[in-house]
Amino acid sequence: MHLLHMAFQLTYLAVSSNFGSIFTVFICCAAMILFIRQFRLHEFELAVTSVVEVKQLAAEQFLAKVNLPFSLEVGTLDSSGLDSQHLTLYSTSFFPCLFVVCREMSADKLKVLLNEPWQKFIEIFTTEEKLLSNIEIYAKEDIHLSKPFLIQSPISQWPRLTYAFVTFHIRTDVERIGDEEPAAIITIIHIPDRYCNAPATTLCQYLKFKCGRVLNLKPLYSQEKNYSTSEDDSSRRFLKEGNDNCIICWNLPPTHVLLPCRHACLCANCFKRVENCPICRSRVLSFFVM
Repeated sequence: MHLLHMAFQLTYLAVSSNFGSIFTVFICCAAMILFIRQFRLHEFELAVTSVVEVKQLAAEQFLAKVNLPFSLEVGTLDSSGLDSQHLTLYSTSFFPCLFVVCREMSADKLKVLLNEPWQKFIEIFTTEEKLLSNIEIYAKEDIHLSKPFLIQSPISQWPRLTYAFVTFHIRTDVERIGDEEPAAIITIIHIPDRYCNAPATTLCQYLKFKCGRVLNLKPLYSQEKNYSTSEDDSSRRFLKEGNDNCIICWNLPPTHVLLPCRHACLCANCFKRVENCPICRSRVLSFFVM
């Protein structure tokens, strides 16, 4: 009987010690979790400030569609001559027009010309008296598709203070169009020189309406242009596979143009999940649907 009592006492002590060990481990784990949480809160706690961060949603822009009556592509630049160089321009006109090229035009003079009323603007190019220097008419009342023009330009020896080329496509049948229809396109072209060796390219274009209103035409960055200059590996792989769909899901075609970066790279579903442009990482302030 005494031995049985001793065995019962030992069994009770063994069970009690196991429960005590489990309880001790549980208390230690809880204390460690509280300690780690308190440490992380103190480590990443933001400083007290009166600035309140407000999330700004991108606003949708509603843009009107405009049919451009002309287009211009910059071709090759021939710099073989010692005293001159020639630039090939490919002009397309769907309406009778004047195609005029002005060399070495100052920015101030171009700004004044863009803001002129339509009647005074057209008189500068139709009058026999040359109101602007270095103006030459290359086509008149001609409908053409990708017609090449060889333009001669002197090689500048001084830092350029003017635009190398300013081309004008001007409709000659403006009496048939309304005041809110485009009547002229002005294109500013850069050519390389000793101070800026960037290749010949279009700097900007302006669309002038018959009512005198002027719009600055800004190109949208297509998928091919975006990915050819991107440093992101996924973008390179995207271009290599020849996929021109949304840059995120690769499934749906892009429908949203992000502003101000003008990257057309997202579908409607993926656009709802981003705040920054996935290509240039700039903040999306507004957008419009293609």
